Amino acid sequence: MDVSALPPIPATATAARTVPDRGVAGRPADPVQRVAQEFEAMMVGQMLDSMFAGISTGGAFGGGQAEKTWRGFMLQEYGKAIAAAGSLGIGRMVQADVARLYGQQAEGTVR
Repeated sequence: MDVSALPPIPATATAARTVPDRGVAGRPADPVQRVAQEFEAMMVGQMLDSMFAGISTGGAFGGGQAEKTWRGFMLQEYGKAIAAAGSLGIGRMVQADVARLYGQQAEGTVR
């Protein structure tokens, strides 16, 4: 995967960031960008699910069936928030790779 075409990540948190064009309900207008962001959200949610699997809950403010039921939904939303921030760059890499493949298909070099 060629990551040289990806924009650089700012060195500091205070650096100016470009905000991608948003379509309906805050989702990216570009379909490739939207799918790449959804893929990143799903992947981050799965990683968080693995990370939270070993955490024991209990006591006065945790545990029980309700926590088991709702933890997956919470982790999905965490994944969406992390993907929307674009801080990991997984979505940008997927988007660049898809764009490269579409370019090769247009040129007729992909089999």
